[in-house]
Amino acid sequence: MRRLIVFAIIAVGIRFVIRKMAENAGPGMAERCSEMCDRMLASIPESFPPNRMMADLESIKEQTARILEVLKEHPGVDGPQK
Repeated sequence: MRRLIVFAIIAVGIRFVIRKMAENAGPGMAERCSEMCDRMLASIPESFPPNRMMADLESIKEQTARILEVLKEHPGVDGPQK
């Protein structure tokens, strides 16, 4: 289990390093590196902690977008009352 967690941490770290290098290399390279990293993470089981974390981040982004839409529809809402 420890080896699996260490592998996941290394894989995620490599993904971010490759993305950062690709951003400096140009837009075409960034897309190719991002696709490669996505394929690598897709091969890891869904229950693997980094995959769950990334899925959770995506769901948080979606929830935040929905909350912002509701707040725009109801401009009189001030937030939680104490």
